[in-house]
Amino acid sequence: MDIYLAIDLKNGRVVGGKAGKRDEYKEVHEESILLERSDPAYVIKTLKPKNVYVADLDRIEGKGDNTRHILEIAEIAEKTIADVGIREIDDVKKAFFTPVIGTETFDISKLEDGDYLISVDIRERLLDRSGRFRDYVEVLEYLNSFRISGVIVLPIHQVGTLNFNFQVVEKAIEVSDHEILTGGGLRSYEDLLRVKSLGVAGVIVSTAFHKGMIDPSILRQGKI
Repeated sequence: MDIYLAIDLKNGRVVGGKAGKRDEYKEVHEESILLERSDPAYVIKTLKPKNVYVADLDRIEGKGDNTRHILEIAEIAEKTIADVGIREIDDVKKAFFTPVIGTETFDISKLEDGDYLISVDIRERLLDRSGRFRDYVEVLEYLNSFRISGVIVLPIHQVGTLNFNFQVVEKAIEVSDHEILTGGGLRSYEDLLRVKSLGVAGVIVSTAFHKGMIDPSILRQGKI
């Protein structure tokens, strides 16, 4: 199972996510025992993750652009996957990393086959720009008809809470024909082993590393 360090970018800084309340996100070094600063290049060079998941919160919310910093990250990390608020399918052709298409910003009723990940975004309820689906299960069933690289099941409201919802990912594994990645609330090495045993292909983690609850050496390995 692959391990991805989550990097949320806002105004050119790495911020720590908490329960999807983006206006309240603080610079990551303020709550990290591993970092003294929050500039993206410093964070990546200090933690040395093999795999990185980047969310450009400014682009997702239509308020700015952190492309320069994502380029820096992609040059250092071995694998970078990034959600940059893609709104049109043609935008994925311009990507310099593995694109993540989020249901929060993209109308997946316009989806085509492609080499990208689909992020099924949940904040208490499904975030669905298409307005077509009732819940994440319906989205996963719909995605089964496409050839894509995989699916991220992302309960944004669990991010930073250290309280992972195993039932959601168990259901996703049951329903989806694609590789499943997930994140949001994983708090221990035991949590990682448990989701691995369920058949999850990759996990996105941040807070548990910064609080010293999971050994950051796992980031350099990139998998367990």
